[in-house]
Amino acid sequence: MTITKPNIILAGGTGLIGQAVIDYLAQHLELIDTLYLPTRSPIHAQDSRFIALSNEAFFTLEEPIAELGIICLGTTKKQAGSAQALYRIDHDLVLKFAKQMQALGVRKLAVVSSFGANPNSLSHYLKCKGEMERDVSQLGFEQLIFARPGPLVGARSTPRRDEIMVQKLLKVVSPIMLGPLKNLRPVQADDVAKYLIQSLCQESHTSNTTIAHYRQLTNF
Repeated sequence: MTITKPNIILAGGTGLIGQAVIDYLAQHLELIDTLYLPTRSPIHAQDSRFIALSNEAFFTLEEPIAELGIICLGTTKKQAGSAQALYRIDHDLVLKFAKQMQALGVRKLAVVSSFGANPNSLSHYLKCKGEMERDVSQLGFEQLIFARPGPLVGARSTPRRDEIMVQKLLKVVSPIMLGPLKNLRPVQADDVAKYLIQSLCQESHTSNTTIAHYRQLTNF
């Protein structure tokens, strides 16, 4: 059973997965009523039901506007400029959006994290993702989904050189990556987007928190 025409808030619509979410919904308008797109950069609204607004305007809203939320925010240390700047985006900003979405009526939230996310990790990036998951989990959403893809495949507006190199390497070794290593296989951004949307738009009768790895992200 699906929710009838929900409103959705998408944070991170200019990124790889965020754009894939927008493209998927543009092709499946029957799934939603309105898509709100808070962003710090200009974004092309593909339909009249897609409403773009600045982050500043979004964080001043007070009335409930949506039932579902998706957060696809993320960066790299190189792009952010420092480990501290990365944390401000991948943890602090994600948490800020989650709190505002909850205040605006969101009951079910999906967040893009990363394979290996762990608040006790020795990797700053994975520790950041793990602490983000921990802190968002404490907000008490009715349903919470964390997608933990490995390397992402898709056309970025600004290609990441290190990501491209990893993708090439894993493309060769993926066939022999079995067991836990399977979760490190490259994942299409389109698959992640489709999983997030379909998971949110279904009535859940399972645990209120779901961790999705490669198998879940590519088999639905």
